[in-house]
Amino acid sequence: MSENPTVVDFVIDYLRANPDFLLRHPELFLHLSLPGQAPDGSRTPAECQNEALKAALSSCQIKEEERRLRESSLSSDAKSEEIIRFATDLLACHSQVELPNLVLSFFISEFKAAHGLLRLWPVKPNFSFFPFAERLGPDVEAALDSIENFYLGENYGDEVAHWLKIDPVETRGVLILPLRGHTGAVFGMICLCDADEKKFTQGTSPKFLKMAAKVAETALTPLIN
Repeated sequence: MSENPTVVDFVIDYLRANPDFLLRHPELFLHLSLPGQAPDGSRTPAECQNEALKAALSSCQIKEEERRLRESSLSSDAKSEEIIRFATDLLACHSQVELPNLVLSFFISEFKAAHGLLRLWPVKPNFSFFPFAERLGPDVEAALDSIENFYLGENYGDEVAHWLKIDPVETRGVLILPLRGHTGAVFGMICLCDADEKKFTQGTSPKFLKMAAKVAETALTPLIN
């Protein structure tokens, strides 16, 4: 593009009269082509441009982080409300025998699981005839006791399918959550499964899972002998 001498002279005179102009408008460096070296060894215009580019990038990163934090905060608030509703529904339940179904329904719904199972042991005698009181066997119960918090991931074998009486292909992804009493002893388990082996490893919040587990444990403890 040809230069207009009058405009060029005006720009030169203006910059001479306002030496801090580029300091006050560093964004202009993003649109300038500058030499890479200063003859006197001082800070080069190219270095100024690089600083402006870095500042612009940092600004974008800050805005993105602020957006992420806002979304995280909104998501956290929504999850807290879900936990409160869960606890309220359990408190409003007038029949203890219905509590396991309420707990399992909540977990299946929240984690969008295709199938779910809840077992408790040893239950009080008046609950021993219900499906949730069916024991899984000493080996399985001991294995659950060794899980520190929970297990999310791919399932191997057909034991879960045997529990649920479904095709093993439907249990490729599992969420196994041991339920613990106040002493730390395992008294039950929630198992969710899905044909998608990555179903529970993507987007599952450990914090939310632990909070929901604590509510479930508190509600179900009175059923244990």
